[in-house]
Amino acid sequence: MVATLVALCTAISGQSYWIDEANTAWRAAEPHFGALLARMVAETGSDAQMPFFLVAIWAWEKVAGDGEVALRVMNLLWLVPGLYIFANGRVDRLLVAGTSAFLWYYIDEARPYGMQIGASLMVFGLLERAVVAASDRGAEGPLLRPYQVWLLAFGLIALAGSSLLGAIWAASAVAAAACAVPWHVRRLAISHIIGPSVLLGVVLAPLGLYYLWTVLGGAGGTKVATTDARTLVFSAYELLGFAGLGPGRTDLRAGEGAVVSSYLVALASYAILVAAVTLAGMIHAIRNIPPRTLAACAVAFTVAAALILIAGYILHWRVVGRHLAPAIAVVLALQAAGVTLLWRQPVGKLAVLGFLVMALASGASIRFASRHAKDDYRSAAAVVRSALTEGDRVWWSADALGALVYHVPLGQGCGSALYVSEPRPGFASALGAPTVVVTSKPDIYDPERVLATFLSDQHFQITETFQAFQIWRRAPSTGSLPCG
Repeated sequence: MVATLVALCTAISGQSYWIDEANTAWRAAEPHFGALLARMVAETGSDAQMPFFLVAIWAWEKVAGDGEVALRVMNLLWLVPGLYIFANGRVDRLLVAGTSAFLWYYIDEARPYGMQIGASLMVFGLLERAVVAASDRGAEGPLLRPYQVWLLAFGLIALAGSSLLGAIWAASAVAAAACAVPWHVRRLAISHIIGPSVLLGVVLAPLGLYYLWTVLGGAGGTKVATTDARTLVFSAYELLGFAGLGPGRTDLRAGEGAVVSSYLVALASYAILVAAVTLAGMIHAIRNIPPRTLAACAVAFTVAAALILIAGYILHWRVVGRHLAPAIAVVLALQAAGVTLLWRQPVGKLAVLGFLVMALASGASIRFASRHAKDDYRSAAAVVRSALTEGDRVWWSADALGALVYHVPLGQGCGSALYVSEPRPGFASALGAPTVVVTSKPDIYDPERVLATFLSDQHFQITETFQAFQIWRRAPSTGSLPCG
């Protein structure tokens, strides 16, 4: 357990906040709780659907501060108890968790995914105990001890309150367990869960109404892309731990498909090992889990994932691995079972060692390889602040809250950067000509390439680059047009 936690703690970095994390940091830094709630309910993006996470990280920021490491460390509050309950003393589960590139990536995010992963591991571990106890026909006592029932209630509340998507996974977990446990056992267990059930009802009923209100009000994911077969493949690519062995997200987003070819050997090798371990885990599950339980889990998992994927397709927001974060509990359990089964054979030992080494290499690459670095808002903001001090007129075509979190004032006057997002043709005619332009992810902030055309026509050149950022300045021959 200690070695696993050391490995996962290594995953937490002090890198710059990227877009979504900047949104979190901005809200967490709000000094007044009432203002936080007012902003949350007024939000039209997905942050409106993360109520308990935003409240938790707002409170955490008041204790730990607003630094990058400080906010990301909150993930350990969820992951440590969740992993302890999930593992239940099993070394195989600790090994696959400690080497999971998915965990390495999302424990380093100041977003609700760490909360979801920790809560889902806790819920999975406790429901697993209950289902196993129910299958023991000679047992007549409660399926869980009283404190475990309360822990289960807490885990379900944390999972459901972390986000609307978390609520879908929480409901599917409860449905799977309810279907897996025979009716007469459920009836006997009712008297032991009255208190926690009342708590769940008191908390989750208004939470469900709140989520419904946000959906009817149009809140949801950013509509920069839709869900299709490629996003489905990428979700599996993330959940199974491939991400660190392949190209960085910035290269993938830019559509530089040719860059993938240099990683094909590593990706193909890992794919063989993942397939062997996962297939072995499925065989182990079929052999050892009652058909009723296996069917209930498979149906619940499939329905939850399908509901999220269909919503992404219909509502035109891109579903990726993080939106399926609670599913990692099932993935890790299957992989751990596969590791145990394969370890019994000499050749299987080699497959297990290869899998764990490559999985750890994938996680370490996510943490330390430059191609996997987060969008560098911090460095871009430092350039802008320096340029503003020198009297430059600056345009900022990137996330607005990312600028504000790193103390870049946005406005139209001198001493402020002008926020430029999704400009229309002719937009620059009424504006003072800039001397410095900061651009990032043009598919979001310049989808029609209007700003890109302006920069080309005005002979701007890239003078500096950071992860996902370009700093443009006027060519020397065009002269300087400072703000004044």
